[in-house]
Amino acid sequence: MDSISIAKLKKQSVIIFPDIAQLFEIYSKAIRPQIAASGNLTIHQKISLSKPTLCIGLDKKLHLVSNFEIFYLLKTFDIDQRLLSQNLLIGRISEEQFCIGYVFYELIDIIAKYEEKLNLELIFKQLKEFLTMDMNKQMFDKNVFAAATFCKLINVQEQTYYNRCKGRVKNAES
Repeated sequence: MDSISIAKLKKQSVIIFPDIAQLFEIYSKAIRPQIAASGNLTIHQKISLSKPTLCIGLDKKLHLVSNFEIFYLLKTFDIDQRLLSQNLLIGRISEEQFCIGYVFYELIDIIAKYEEKLNLELIFKQLKEFLTMDMNKQMFDKNVFAAATFCKLINVQEQTYYNRCKGRVKNAES
C-alpha cells in the first residue's frame, strides 16, 4: 500500500469507478448531509481517513472503488486545510479484482452507524433501484432487494423501519 496526502491526491486525476457512481450519489446526497447536520462529520472523517482506500489505475487515472468520504473530500473546494495534509493508505487492485459487494457493504456499514439520522425509506428505494437481479443473487441469493433484507443488514427491526416510514408520511402531510 502506498501512503499519500489528500493534497497530493487532489492534484492527480481521480474519478469514481463508474460501477459505483450511483452508490456515491446516494452517499453524497442522502447520507453525508445528514451526518454533517448531526454534528458527527469530524468523527466520520477521522474514521474514513484511517481506512485504506482502494483504487484501480486505468487510462492514467485513479478510479476510486472505496471510501466515499475520501472521494467527497477530493472533489470539494471548501476543504479544511488540516485535512489536506492527512495521509491516506491507497491500495491498488485490478479491474478483475473489483467486487461490488465490498463497496455496497461499506455503504451499508455507514448507514447502520447513522441510521437514526437518515431517511431509510429513501435510501432503501435508491439501493433497490441500484441493485440488479444478478447483484441480488450474488450477495443475498434472492432476486430482489427486500425491506426485510435491508433492515437485517443495518440492524433495524422491520417494524421500526415501517413506523419511521409512516412517521415521515404523517410529518410531510402536516
